[in-house]
Amino acid sequence: MLIISQSASAIEKEYALKAGFLFNFARYGEWNNHSNTATSFTLCSPDSSFINTSRTVLSGRKVNKLPIKNIEVILTESDLTLCDILFITADTLESWQQLNDKHLSDVMIVGETDNFIQQGGHIRFFLSGGKIRFEVSPDRLTLSGITMSSKVLRLGRVVND
Repeated sequence: MLIISQSASAIEKEYALKAGFLFNFARYGEWNNHSNTATSFTLCSPDSSFINTSRTVLSGRKVNKLPIKNIEVILTESDLTLCDILFITADTLESWQQLNDKHLSDVMIVGETDNFIQQGGHIRFFLSGGKIRFEVSPDRLTLSGITMSSKVLRLGRVVND
């Protein structure tokens, strides 16, 4: 029982750190077609555990003066049009892989599994030396209408297609 509790706590801590990364990706990303009438910046994931952690960590935060809204989504194209950032956890990868069209305009797609960028994602988290790192494909972001600041690109590992 104690081992399960420690494992759950470690996952929650890891999700909290990743939510912080996503917040910074949002701050330093530019959505070329983002609506001027938007009332919130929307962070989505099909993983309820991640969304619950993200709600706590990002409570009260804003992106371009817009409050961050965290929503749990079902991986259908219509549901995903609500999202500015979509985070695919290892637990939800299988559902992601079943989505027919993974190219989503104006949605930054972030994952945490091996080969996630090759599977249609834009940014992938990985562990190195016990720390969370990320790799990013600026080309794939550009195809979705998103530009990432050079400040962020310098911190990650750039992957070219």
